[in-house]
Amino acid sequence: VDANRVGVTGISMGATRSWWLLALDERIKTGVAVACLTRYQNLIDQQSLSAHGIYYFVPGMLNHFDTEAVIALIAPRPVLMLTGDKDGGSPADGLRIIESKVRPVYELYELGNEYQSVVYPGVGHVYLPDMWDKMLVWMDQHLKAAPAKP
Repeated sequence: VDANRVGVTGISMGATRSWWLLALDERIKTGVAVACLTRYQNLIDQQSLSAHGIYYFVPGMLNHFDTEAVIALIAPRPVLMLTGDKDGGSPADGLRIIESKVRPVYELYELGNEYQSVVYPGVGHVYLPDMWDKMLVWMDQHLKAAPAKP
């Protein structure tokens, strides 16, 4: 394994695992999370806690911070979030709050484009072919080794 080229990706709970891993392990260079970026307070406000199982929640977390604080820990490493605005487990208003809080953190590093969050209109909790294509391009862009010099 080339330790300089480790990335993570996943859908649904795999997406959640991806952004938590990125936040907590700096050895991971980049990641793509598909169909699960949740701001817990927005889940509560929309009475959508049942969209996730008990394994999804961190006891006491909201006493201190919400998801945007976790996502901000990924900076300055590149991360791509792909979420449908009709995904009941990822309220769109929460996605906008995460974006508004995390983008300025990346801008502190002058790396605004290294945090990308694409919200797909009219899309639920799915992994579209376009999402798959974006994930592959992202991983190639951030992890592919430079060609060997002759």
